[in-house]
Amino acid sequence: MNNYKIENIARDKLARVNKVTINGKEFMTPIFMPVATRGSIKSLPLNYLNNSPIILGNTYHLFLRPGLDVINKFNGLHAFMNWDNLILTDSGGFQGWSIPSKLHDDGIQFKNIYDGSSFKMTPKLSMEIQSTLNSDIAMILDNLINVDSSYEDQKRAIDVTFRWATEAREIHNNKTQSLFGIVQGGLNKDLREISAKQMLSLEFNGYAIGGLAIGETSEQRIEIVKHTVPFLPGDKLRYVMGLGDIKGMIELIELGIDMFDCVWPARLARHGKIITKGQFFNLKNSKYSADSKSLDQNCPCFTCKNYSRSYLRHLLINESTSSWFYLTLHNIVQTENILKEIQESILNSNFEKYKESLKL
Repeated sequence: MNNYKIENIARDKLARVNKVTINGKEFMTPIFMPVATRGSIKSLPLNYLNNSPIILGNTYHLFLRPGLDVINKFNGLHAFMNWDNLILTDSGGFQGWSIPSKLHDDGIQFKNIYDGSSFKMTPKLSMEIQSTLNSDIAMILDNLINVDSSYEDQKRAIDVTFRWATEAREIHNNKTQSLFGIVQGGLNKDLREISAKQMLSLEFNGYAIGGLAIGETSEQRIEIVKHTVPFLPGDKLRYVMGLGDIKGMIELIELGIDMFDCVWPARLARHGKIITKGQFFNLKNSKYSADSKSLDQNCPCFTCKNYSRSYLRHLLINESTSSWFYLTLHNIVQTENILKEIQESILNSNFEKYKESLKL
């Protein structure tokens, strides 16, 4: 597409800051993308995230509800959600791993979780859905399998992913939408290399390393990313899918990864786990019952500017759905704020010092 530009601004060893422009909207990397699965984040009005440059929507769920007929009436997801910033949509490949499904040569047979009917997500359908959603970044349909699956199964998965990626590349014709390839291969370095080179041969706008953050150890994840990054071009975005904890992200930023997404900050919030400088504490603990401090004194979010730990704990215990808004907002803003501080540390060539200050 012609509406995509990436410019490297700074490097600190392998960690990097890029200025990215997509459809006239700018953002800096490294970046965390909040997940708005069905076009929303549970309990949190999106206008409170108007400083978030990009959020993620879910192709599988939006296809089923509200459906393409509805989205089409709004000419895409931006107007439907009243969201002016960027949107990335996944392809449905993750749901092929996370919910009951059956793999076919030409796609993934799904059961509709809402009414029990059956449909097949193909590379063509995934591209059609994402084109109708009119997201700024679309992902190819990939074959995601367990990270510890056999070598033969992982080999089959990268072959399927390449075949589907080729089909998606040929079909995709949305001129305002970037298209990203996805590297698979589990914990097998040779398969990761093969998959990366396959994706590069199709010349995508960016490249994701998929099949991680699904049960492997952090050491295994680091080893695979360290091996895979050198095969990915420096003038394209690098994205590790499904990762959102601070320690995990900073380990991969150190290896040259630019983009992340995860439901983790919002899910933690609904359980009363509060992120603060890369750590988290449990607000349900009785020691916070009369604590007049904010969740984090250095946090710029609406919650921290207005409410005490004591009050928020009271809501969490007695009016839990009311607390979700405040705590979810804090956790997402806190995560994004740490990523901004990481950007600054790379710009100032003191990434390692900043990493040490987090005491992860």
